[in-house]
Amino acid sequence: MKLRGVFLRLSLVAIGLLGGALTLEFGLRCRTAFDNYRVEKADLGPKPTGTVQAGQIVRFSQNRKMVYDLRPNLDVEFMGAAVKTNSEGFRDRNHSLAKPPAVRRAVTLGDSYMFGWGVPVESGYVEVAAHALPKWEFINLARPGYATAQELECFRVYGLKYDPDVVVLNYISNDTELPYYIQKAPTDLSSSFLKEWMDGRLRTDGLTNPAPKFKDASKKFWTYEDDPQRVPSQYRDLVGWGAVERSFKELAELGQQQDFRVVFFCFPHADEKALQYARQVGFDICDFTPQLQQLMQQRGLKDFYGSDLMLKPPDTHPSALLHRAGGEFLAEYLKKHFP
Repeated sequence: MKLRGVFLRLSLVAIGLLGGALTLEFGLRCRTAFDNYRVEKADLGPKPTGTVQAGQIVRFSQNRKMVYDLRPNLDVEFMGAAVKTNSEGFRDRNHSLAKPPAVRRAVTLGDSYMFGWGVPVESGYVEVAAHALPKWEFINLARPGYATAQELECFRVYGLKYDPDVVVLNYISNDTELPYYIQKAPTDLSSSFLKEWMDGRLRTDGLTNPAPKFKDASKKFWTYEDDPQRVPSQYRDLVGWGAVERSFKELAELGQQQDFRVVFFCFPHADEKALQYARQVGFDICDFTPQLQQLMQQRGLKDFYGSDLMLKPPDTHPSALLHRAGGEFLAEYLKKHFP
């Protein structure tokens, strides 16, 4: 009788745990459905103020190839820095369509590095370059988490109308990967939402991180998925080296059609495969890598990561010090090659 009683109690506990897990799974799926709606309709809610998370400043885009935008006309603190966005949702001032006389115009495309993640806007390398080149106008279209294919689409939608003389493209090694913020379908049965929540991939700010791929057994170094065959179908043409190569070719063709040159800015260091594609399509190459090596040597640094050239660990984005060096280097390159 005792053994039967223990078995019955364990069975009831197991049923209770299973029921609880299923309830949590259902609840997380409902929350995700609400979060997707909230982020997609972000402008319908009150404008955020003070210190914010990504989910409060991002909205899903109706343009499938861009995936998401930043909310316009923000004035908040994000990642420890003041962030203001203009009427189009970029960390920049508003610009007139008409090009000022006797001024060269540069449109800049990139992700969080060019956005100036974690540093004041005036410390970001685009603003540093703009300050050093008073006869240039810089229009910064960088957005955190964007991959190369998103950057190209962003340029089509927002950048072409400004009739640039130069487009500055910053490539980062994760630009082949699944976009940083993706829309998770509540009906997706390929994985458990409860497990993803426990793993920290269902974020508390209402945005979903893609599932990471770990590079090593210790699970310290990871990337997001970059195989088009293993990502949701709506993101397939945005992922992988094929997407990068196509985007470079299309941007080069746009340059020929619209009479602008593309400067491929390797910052903070070059990705050799991307650099090869950039050369093949005829981009101008501005490679900061030798300057970075020289800067590290001057400062007695053996390791780039964890140094004062980065934000505080574990955040590996460039510090204001590295941004300043990058902006000055870019300005000197443009001054030399576009006199």
